[in-house]
Amino acid sequence: MNVKQKISKLPQLVKRLLTLLVVLVMSVLLTTVRHNDSAYLTGVWDLSSQALVYGRMLQMQYHQHWPGGFMGVYAPEEEEGYDRQQFLDNQPVTEGDYRVYAHQTGLQGWGFGILNKVYSLRWPGGLDREVMLYKTNCTLFYAVELLICLFLWRKFGLLPAAAWLLSIVFGPWPQRGMKNLYWCLWTWVLPLLASLWLCRRARRCGRVPVGNYLLVAAACLVRCMCGFEFITTFLILCEIPLCYEIFTALCCQKDRSAAMIWLRRTVYTGLAALGGVAAALGIWFVQMTLCFGGVQRALEEMLFTVSVRVTLTDSNVRSETVPQVLHYYFVENGEPVVQIGSFSLSILPLLAVTAVLFVLCGGVLAVRHQSPARLVPLLVVWVLSIAAPASWMVLSRAHSIVHKHLVPMLWHFAPVPVSCMLLLVLAKMTVTALWRRRPDLVASR
Repeated sequence: MNVKQKISKLPQLVKRLLTLLVVLVMSVLLTTVRHNDSAYLTGVWDLSSQALVYGRMLQMQYHQHWPGGFMGVYAPEEEEGYDRQQFLDNQPVTEGDYRVYAHQTGLQGWGFGILNKVYSLRWPGGLDREVMLYKTNCTLFYAVELLICLFLWRKFGLLPAAAWLLSIVFGPWPQRGMKNLYWCLWTWVLPLLASLWLCRRARRCGRVPVGNYLLVAAACLVRCMCGFEFITTFLILCEIPLCYEIFTALCCQKDRSAAMIWLRRTVYTGLAALGGVAAALGIWFVQMTLCFGGVQRALEEMLFTVSVRVTLTDSNVRSETVPQVLHYYFVENGEPVVQIGSFSLSILPLLAVTAVLFVLCGGVLAVRHQSPARLVPLLVVWVLSIAAPASWMVLSRAHSIVHKHLVPMLWHFAPVPVSCMLLLVLAKMTVTALWRRRPDLVASR
């Protein structure tokens, strides 16, 4: 009996635990090899936002309190880096100096605050604890991505799944950003992971257990409690796997009843995701009420926070139009999204190559009489992956223009990994179509 047969005979729970153990080991290994836990070897990203987490960790470390439990900073106005330096030097802070940041729930500040207190039992030095916090954050990011790759491996094969992972490992933006304690990039991918698990359970069981919809809601809840930015992006992400199933049933299996079943599941998944967002808004409202001492003031602050992200209230960017914003990120912004040594690729060439391969593959399938309709589910996935980040650029022009140092990160959620994966999937379909004999010629013989 070989190793594969022995593993197949193990109980399902044991196999899942072994899978999670392998994923954890690989995540720690990738974090170590790529030096993602170091602020000095791979650089830092958006320190001004991350200062809010350091402020919250200092508050919890020194047993201080602010109504609502929001993040914040102790730094004097315009003094960037103060809170992080106080953290690294283990310097006490004055409770009255705390300036609260009530624009989001701040779940990450609370979570890392607890982790920091736990790590301080073993690592009293601030720098050592920072490295451990970075390592934890990066390990979680890699773990989520590896779990996604496992689903893709079962569906499309090993090489496309590896292409997805390599687009992250050699993506300059996630390599710098995955350690950021404020943005917590691994939470951005949770809705997609929950949706993939839902689809797998539906295929295996023939139905979707209620618990899977609750997982989608919980994933969106966690994401929103770490920030409501880019909300349309991850709401679209959690629908992509279900849309793939809909068009697979329609275009490949020619089964309309199955497509309608998947459509209902897609609607229920969307409602679950919105339920998670609504729950996060409810928690945020309670925090606001505690912080500002009244319902009316809490509502005013919440509406103001939402409006400044959606509308153009800044006179410097008021004239920006949707085409201008999209042109900047799709065309003008030439920063690499994939970089391996001296080779680099920006978003527009990557999308162009993928589009050309779609056309080429479709042409080959048509000529070889092998139904180009097989490409429709893949095309839907690709289009939705581009629509996910573009939707935020359209909805929030002000946020997108002001945060040029941040928004390109959205290309990795998920146009870049999807495109890299599809390049191999389409190439394989093209080669296979050319290699096999045409069905009409085989029939004639």
